[in-house]
Amino acid sequence: MATDAPAAVTGRIIDADSHLYMEPEVMAGILEPIGRDWVVDMIESFKNRDGFEADRERAKDNPWAVKGLAAWGSADALGRVAVMDRMGISRALAFPNTLGRETWLTSDAAWSVVRSYNDYSLQWTRDTGGRSIGVCQLNLTDIDRALAEANRVIAAGARAVCVSYATPPGGTSPANPVWDPLYALLSEANVPLLAHLGATGQFSGGPDSPMMLPRALWDSPTLRSAFPDQPGAEERIGPIWTIIAPIGMEVVLTALVMGGVFERFAALRFGVIEFGAQWLGPIVERMDLHADLMAKVGVGLPLKPSEYVRRNVRVTPFWSEPIDVYIDRYGLAETYMFSTDYPHVEGGKDPVGKFLGRLERFGDEALERFFVTNAELLLPSS
Repeated sequence: MATDAPAAVTGRIIDADSHLYMEPEVMAGILEPIGRDWVVDMIESFKNRDGFEADRERAKDNPWAVKGLAAWGSADALGRVAVMDRMGISRALAFPNTLGRETWLTSDAAWSVVRSYNDYSLQWTRDTGGRSIGVCQLNLTDIDRALAEANRVIAAGARAVCVSYATPPGGTSPANPVWDPLYALLSEANVPLLAHLGATGQFSGGPDSPMMLPRALWDSPTLRSAFPDQPGAEERIGPIWTIIAPIGMEVVLTALVMGGVFERFAALRFGVIEFGAQWLGPIVERMDLHADLMAKVGVGLPLKPSEYVRRNVRVTPFWSEPIDVYIDRYGLAETYMFSTDYPHVEGGKDPVGKFLGRLERFGDEALERFFVTNAELLLPSS
């Protein structure tokens, strides 16, 4: 049985990673301009399998036990609010459940999908009373169009946007000042910039999809997912997936920090979601070491890279990670946030209990930070 949250935080927990599911026909309709993909087929197969309706009923007895489309409130706004109440969650980020091809394709069709998805996401947020916040998407292949869509969704009430770095944004670095108008807009609107698992192109589709490492490097039967057809297992995690997934984000975060983005925009908030957290301490340590070296020749920024990360960046560890060990080794306790990945299977059946087991030795203040305060940088009270 899932562990209850500590009384001090229950009802106030912030979930930094959940997913906005859609019924398969709804997702297929939104994706129609660029064509349906295997996620639609997978969700459709979940819905048509024996036991689907029974699972939906069972989910109300134990919402942690049922994943995928059958999960309580998976695609139903009022049901999502009800399950959040059961879990003690006050508000949550709800990320797209598509493969994200619409965020890096350069066609007009892709932009059409982005706009349609964002309208759906904005309505979801309204339907949940702002409790489950649908994260809008931006396609960064065209700077002017990205800025126009950011202005449009923010005016319509967007409270968070996610982007893809599967290809260099606008053909350049995310630290290039050509992106400063977007960072200024997000800073002034108090809207965080987010990157979710897959944002560096790892599972957006076929062999022509962009990725920092060629897919052929993991083309082996021994490296494939052990449970590709389990409801809610969209990530198809296998022996190599979560190990290599953060590599692209290390490059992106290094560019943003060392490129001075957080110096130019002190109020810009950046969330790195569902990439785990093991990678963060080592890359921050490397950045600090290099910054110290560059300072000897008079090159650098006013703050250490680790200071920008603590101030501007938040990450979500997996429930299986020893975050207490990370804190002992690297500090950075300000950066780690609770998440459920609901209703994906990778979120586990007892994430509260798993994180409690690691953090209780640090005391009540640490629990308050992890379950509530740290995530308020990305999800301030409206």
